[in-house]
Amino acid sequence: MLLDEQQKIGLFFVVLYSVFFIIFMEIHLMSGVISGLLTYTLTQKLEDFLAKKMHRWGNKAKLFSVLLLSLLIMAVLISGFGYLISWVISVAKDPQQTLTHIQSLFNSIAGSLPKELNKYIPDNLIELRTNALNFIKEHVLYLQSVIKQLFHSLLIIIIGMIIGLIAGYQQNKRNIIETHSSSTIYMQALKEGLNRLVLVFQYVAFSQVMISFFNTILTAIFLLIILPLFGIHLPFSKSLILATFVLGLIPIIGNLIVNTVMCLVAFTISFWMAVIVLLYLIIIHKIEYILNAKIIGNKIHAGICELLIAMVLSESLFGVIGLIFAPIFYAFLKLSLKQLKII
Repeated sequence: MLLDEQQKIGLFFVVLYSVFFIIFMEIHLMSGVISGLLTYTLTQKLEDFLAKKMHRWGNKAKLFSVLLLSLLIMAVLISGFGYLISWVISVAKDPQQTLTHIQSLFNSIAGSLPKELNKYIPDNLIELRTNALNFIKEHVLYLQSVIKQLFHSLLIIIIGMIIGLIAGYQQNKRNIIETHSSSTIYMQALKEGLNRLVLVFQYVAFSQVMISFFNTILTAIFLLIILPLFGIHLPFSKSLILATFVLGLIPIIGNLIVNTVMCLVAFTISFWMAVIVLLYLIIIHKIEYILNAKIIGNKIHAGICELLIAMVLSESLFGVIGLIFAPIFYAFLKLSLKQLKII
């Protein structure tokens, strides 16, 4: 099948977008792209909402949407850092109480382990602290690189958010100016590619919310219904359920954090309780992959196997960020080819 000029130009920009995605994943900048897409999409949605609800505002709704979203992001970041700083200060004020809590937790975990594993556990907190200090001394360069990478990733995410906010505002302004002006076929193809990218990002974001909700429901059933039936009450169950939903909105990483915390809490009951919780969480997350592929697949008319294969290949090539971005990348490619009537 021969392609017409419009299809060739559209295909060229699809390839161009794909090359940029691969380069960004290779140089570890994709987290910034994802955060930028998030703020860009939120800006557009918020502007549409304000424009419908506040007709008299007119074009001011576009500026107000950016300002409101910026304030919300700043509030979340400041609150997060403020909570972290206050926690560090509280620990520094009363280190003995903190050590007592750690000792209690350590004793509880050590007492719940089978006898075969107890020999690998330090006898007391002093020995544990000595081992930790020795580990830090031996791996100080590695730990420094990890901390540096974390701060670098955080900076990239913040920069991506700022760029997304600016791009969202500029796009809103262009929508007004260009209503009576025409653009070249190349600019039109570039914009259509960006619109498809934003559209599939919305699909994936909606899918992540549904997955987080699904995960939260199953976790609540497990913690509040199944375990109590056997006379087991996991501490902080309600807080863990809330954390499951909130952190579940962050793909992969959020689940890893809340699952680690949940297993540590289960350790305070018994070793086998922690094993049961871990197995249950593994089953939930395997189902999540299929659910994720199903929701996105329905939107772009792709099979579950297609998306699962794309996710596995992307994870093997680019690591965790590849796994996170794989549904967006594959959905973008397939939707672009379908709209260009190439497939």
